[in-house]
Amino acid sequence: MHLCSFENSGSYLSFFIGIRVEVALSEDALKRWVDESVQVSMQHGYNPSYFNEMIARYGARRAMARLVSTGKIQSGLPRLKLLGLASEWSIEAGILKFPDLFTKEEQAMAKFRLEHADDPLLR
Repeated sequence: MHLCSFENSGSYLSFFIGIRVEVALSEDALKRWVDESVQVSMQHGYNPSYFNEMIARYGARRAMARLVSTGKIQSGLPRLKLLGLASEWSIEAGILKFPDLFTKEEQAMAKFRLEHADDPLLR
């Protein structure tokens, strides 16, 4: 299968470069949002130390995807919900805020977790 010919390879190249630049900009915006989320959490008395460790190890996007993909709700989400911060500053909220960086499955898990943050059977 031939995807592009020599004549139009420049337009394909521009297209793919454009996607890579857009993703990089989105990942930069995600990182800024994550940094602000951590600051807001700490201002309200919650230090998301495990999340910070995950970010250092995997980067923001991969850490968020890994955490939301587990079968259980970590302690941070219920804590943020009690503080009134979950809908705007939780990992799950970030996944929904930056949908282009996450799979449909990760988005569905994030939505489910936000809706069931109080369920003790999921912890």
